[in-house]
Formats: sequence, C-alpha cells, structure tokens
Amino acid sequence: MSKRFSSLKKSLSSNGLEIVGAFRPNIDTQELQEVETMLMIGPKEPIFWEIFKKSKEYIDGKSNPLDRWSKRILKAIAKKQKSKAYFPFDKDKNWPFYSWALKCEEINSSPVKLLVHNEKGLFISFRGALGLSYKIDSATNAKSVCMDCSRPCEKSCPVDALNSEGYDVKRCIDYISTSSGKDCLSGCLVRRSCPYGSSLQPLDQSVFHMNSFLKD
Repeated sequence: MSKRFSSLKKSLSSNGLEIVGAFRPNIDTQELQEVETMLMIGPKEPIFWEIFKKSKEYIDGKSNPLDRWSKRILKAIAKKQKSKAYFPFDKDKNWPFYSWALKCEEINSSPVKLLVHNEKGLFISFRGALGLSYKIDSATNAKSVCMDCSRPCEKSCPVDALNSEGYDVKRCIDYISTSSGKDCLSGCLVRRSCPYGSSLQPLDQSVFHMNSFLKD
C-alpha cells in the first residue's frame, strides 16, 4: 500500500469516515476520465457519530448539518490528497451513487432493492466519494451476504412500503407520521432486521436520520 493511500485512509479515519467500496469508472464517462479509482466513503461506525456531534455543523442549528459537515471534511481531504470529491446530495450534479455502489465488490442490491454491504448490511450509507488519479488493489469478499440469509427484510415493514418491487416513500411517511409508526423513528425496521451491521449504528444516530428524513 502506497504512503499516499495510507495517508488518505488515516485522514478519513481521524474524521470518523472510511472506505466502504471502490471501483474503476468506465473510461467512456467524460466527466470521470481522470479518475482511475473511485472510493465510496461512509461513516466508520460507531466512532463517526461521536465525532460528528462535536462538529460546528451539528451544533449551529442550521439545516442539513450532516451534508454540510460531509462537504467540509471531504473537500478538505480531497484537496490535501489531490483528488476530487463527489456527493450524493450535490445540487449541481446528480451523481449516480446507487449505480456506483453496485460496481463495488462489497456492495449488492438486497431483496428489497436497498443497497446491502457485506459488513454494514442495510445500514450502508455514503457521505461522498473520492476520485483518485491512481489505481489501488482491493481484496474483498464479493459474495453477497444475502445469498445465505433468511431475508427478514422482506417481512419487516409493517405497511409493506419496502418490498421486492421497490420503495413506496409516501406509504412509509404516512405510517411513521402516526402513533402506530413510532417504533420506526428509532430506525427503519427493515434496515434493523438485517443480521449484518445493525448493531453498529447508535440509537440517537438512527433517530437523527429518521427525523431528517421526515423533514425532507
């Protein structure tokens, strides 16, 4: 592993982030022609949440604290590492993070169409991506964890808003906005049903994400 790549991983880790997947973009994608390796960046659980809660973005009371924090941290790392940062919430460009994720050996599509990671399960998420101008080798287990799973995710949504056909956002919001859906506010029941990674995310972090989801 090169010193340059080791430095990058150390910078991510010190900010509660880590590489959750990597792939080599198609060379025919003009906007990514200079990118030899794309790194998908996600929270490093469980230390991420404690680091983020101490940030100025979390404390200042303004909207979209996590997105603002992610941009500040990853842009700084990208500048230091002479790479480029990309974000799933970028208003100027709709980067295909779902498609990108499926190019990574560690990530697959679950029975309910949500992305599933071989370690983080259905709690996989991305704070951004970093495009490197050099190649890295990634030795990972490409076999999806869903292959030998009993698939509890297919039966965990009380109103069947998440199933093999996809995600009915309106049905989900309508339910969790009622007293009957109170348990979902502690974290999506479908995500929590996954036997992989569900214990990594702190409860108040799940509550934060669900409240942010309702606000959006």
